Amino acid sequence: MYPLLLQGHDRPLTWVQFNRDGDLMFTCGKDAKLSLWRTEDGIRIGTYDVGKAVVWACDCTLDSSRLVAASGDQKILIFDVCSGALLNEIAEQGPCKFVEWCRMPTQQNKFVLAHDNFGANQKGIKAWRVDGETPKRLWIQDDFAARCIQVHWGPFDETVISTHENGDIMVWDAATGEYISELRGHKSLITCMSFSDDRMLALTSCSDGTAKLWSTKDWECLKASCRCVAAAAAAAAAVGIAAAPLGFRLRLVYRRELRQLEWFGELGFEFMASGEGKFEALLYHVVRGEEIASCKGHFGPLHTLAWKPDGSGYASGGEDGYVRLYSFDEEYFTDDKFQ
Repeated sequence: MYPLLLQGHDRPLTWVQFNRDGDLMFTCGKDAKLSLWRTEDGIRIGTYDVGKAVVWACDCTLDSSRLVAASGDQKILIFDVCSGALLNEIAEQGPCKFVEWCRMPTQQNKFVLAHDNFGANQKGIKAWRVDGETPKRLWIQDDFAARCIQVHWGPFDETVISTHENGDIMVWDAATGEYISELRGHKSLITCMSFSDDRMLALTSCSDGTAKLWSTKDWECLKASCRCVAAAAAAAAAVGIAAAPLGFRLRLVYRRELRQLEWFGELGFEFMASGEGKFEALLYHVVRGEEIASCKGHFGPLHTLAWKPDGSGYASGGEDGYVRLYSFDEEYFTDDKFQ
């Protein structure tokens, strides 16, 4: 399996994401670049004008028409995917660290964001609606103790789910922003959360190198992973997780902490880990907890990864500023050990 090696960033990658169809890929970095790539051949189509600050995350609508980006200079930027035109620029009260569109395909006109403290301004979670030229803020929520790391829409867009640096998972009403519930999901910072397609299952990763599988209906912990750090690389901890759309495999990326976790479709249970010393991605079976395979590549820690929507491969972004775009060999789909 030989990857396409994409050099589009001068500094470490912060986020990699595919569109729903899998033909486009978006990459963000600390070099103030947000790039669009064609996944078939790894050609960079263009870059979006995001200013001079780091872009921490982005999200594309399901119809690939609009792209929203969270910028470190206290802005949310909305672009036309095809033309690259800036449609909206929203000034926020702190560095924006995460953003996500709602998941309703026929009416994807709302997004949630999380921003940090800045000066006298407090950290917050906010929901916005973008119907016309002027976005409208729906609600603000700042009644939480620890900094929000990520914020996502729950099943059927009825709730908003946030993860925090103290290990809390908090659930909010998506319409009003009112508090619903919370639980101590992990003992320390939750670095990433990702979902199955219907959002009824969630995966969380923690800075202590563990990952958990949850039912979002009642937040029962269905599976607590072994400390993959010990299994993968004794001195490393996980940087990210990506769950696969097909089968029971999950990818987990390691560095000093479990940083990213992304679901690979409706039945995905596969995880990948990358040790800081070996800089490799490890493939695990999430139910059995077994390491299936490994893949070396980056000249430094892996920071972000994403599965192709059809499960045929994945992309990873690292400290070295490179994106490696993988397509699995035929063996991956035929060998029993990957099933």
